[in-house]
Amino acid sequence: MKKILLLLLVMTFCTVCHAEESCANKTYVENFQFNINAKSYKFTSYFCEDKNDVKDEDEDEVFSDPAILEIQAKNFNKSLKNVIGIKGMVGIMFWKWNNKPQFYYYSTPSDYTEAVIPIIIKDNNLMVDCIYINKRLKNLMETNYSYCGDLQIVEDGFGNEGFEDLFPDFYLEPAYYNLYFSEDKESLQYKEFDGFIGKIDDISFYRRYSSIKDFKSNKYTVVMVNKEKEYRFNQQDEIYQRMAGRTSPESFIGLDIIDSKGNIKFYDRKALSALLNKSTIKRNIKSYIQNKHTQLYNQPNDNSATDMYLLPHDFVTILDEIWNKDNVKKNKYLDIWYKISYHSKEHGKIIKWIKEESFDSKGND
Repeated sequence: MKKILLLLLVMTFCTVCHAEESCANKTYVENFQFNINAKSYKFTSYFCEDKNDVKDEDEDEVFSDPAILEIQAKNFNKSLKNVIGIKGMVGIMFWKWNNKPQFYYYSTPSDYTEAVIPIIIKDNNLMVDCIYINKRLKNLMETNYSYCGDLQIVEDGFGNEGFEDLFPDFYLEPAYYNLYFSEDKESLQYKEFDGFIGKIDDISFYRRYSSIKDFKSNKYTVVMVNKEKEYRFNQQDEIYQRMAGRTSPESFIGLDIIDSKGNIKFYDRKALSALLNKSTIKRNIKSYIQNKHTQLYNQPNDNSATDMYLLPHDFVTILDEIWNKDNVKKNKYLDIWYKISYHSKEHGKIIKWIKEESFDSKGND
């Protein structure tokens, strides 16, 4: 019996020695404690910066600056490599989000991106299924969108697919890239205006800015509308557009709403319609023309052009939006028409149709 105990002690000592030898110099050590499924888990993350650590030339490195993530609980012990660390301009760290464990992703290419990937523990495995992305675009606007797919087990290097496969390259509405109002006229400083961000069936979504100042500082309220009503979401909520696919311009399928307590709720088209139907607020969407010369049309097609047009900074009320889905499928770009109301000094109130590029500042280049 003594020999067995001695053997176990030696084996344990050797195991500890081996673990220490695998990383003698731990830096940036972070410890977190979470209760998941009524069980306490300890998460420890650290960088391993051993000077004498010589890597095999044939080793397929996921991260140039690797780190280790250890998870411990009763009857649960995992040590994962190449799930956190730094690779060039991209990094993934372990952190907490809304008091829950998550991977925090960040990159600094031309469009700055950060994301959180909540961690689930199921069947004694670390798993992820959703990703919540914040992306800063070239026009300095920020967009939030999310994606939830099949549950994926977190393995060394995120398995065969690699961590980069977690980030589908979504199609973002052109308004995100094109919407940029200049301050050429003093009136733009004070008027409330809206910018289109997406559409689900007969429901359209806008960002409402109280002024150019709020637009520049990315302060807005998300507004949902149909032809008659509008619904304004709480400004303090985090709102993510839920996307269903990688490249389809109609991949916007709902909203993820994260309230001030960190609770996440997904609203699909049916749930959003119910919110809109309860609203008593009359639709009042308005914005500025940006293109140099905006042709007015009697119908949402090129064959109905009139001899009337609008100029940059003309203020219009948007009554409706129509997507020409046939053109989207054929040409792979959004063909959007807006039904607008405009008060003309010469003609009084006019109701016509304009093209999506009317709100595109590129026309002024």
